[in-house]
Amino acid sequence: MTPTPLPQTPPPIRVASTVALTEAEGPGERFAIWTQGCTLACPDCCNPHLWGAQGGEDWTAQALLERVLAARARRPSLEGVTLIGGEPFEQDAALAPLAAGLRRAGLTVMAFTGYWLEDLQARRSPLLPHVDLLVDGPYERERYTSARRFIGSTNQRLHFLSDAYRPDDPRFAEPNTAELRYDGEGEVQVVGFPFPSVRDAFGPKRKRAHR
Repeated sequence: MTPTPLPQTPPPIRVASTVALTEAEGPGERFAIWTQGCTLACPDCCNPHLWGAQGGEDWTAQALLERVLAARARRPSLEGVTLIGGEPFEQDAALAPLAAGLRRAGLTVMAFTGYWLEDLQARRSPLLPHVDLLVDGPYERERYTSARRFIGSTNQRLHFLSDAYRPDDPRFAEPNTAELRYDGEGEVQVVGFPFPSVRDAFGPKRKRAHR
């Protein structure tokens, strides 16, 4: 299916935060980008501070691409970029040029979305053709699981949309992980899977987290 044509001048990307190096947000070493804004508002979401569209900062796709490539220059083992939110597919026209540029540069693209793959295909999302790995489906707290890599609730699915990865890659059989980081303001940042024990211990001070 042909994606929806991009506007001649793509809108800016509203970015909540970034992490230049993580191993908790997809296979291998990755640059993670949290987008700002989400209208789905899943109950018990670990990132409710990213729902509002007013937060974050505007970035052009080119500026963000240059930032990622600078990170790879410092760390040549950087494998790809993960788009998290917020809801990346609510900014798919803005993110599509970035994702295309990342793949041209030899990086893989993983995305998390609360929408279903079939719905993204039906509306011809311009971002979808540039994604290698997709976790889809809304988070459902009644179906919480920590048993599947990169999956938060059992209704969610992991899709291999290109030949970049295979389901039998042993990294997808590894346990979920979380990374704890401290910023210059003394706040705790949780990157990776939101285990209840981590959320209970650090939630009130958490600046941002996964999914």
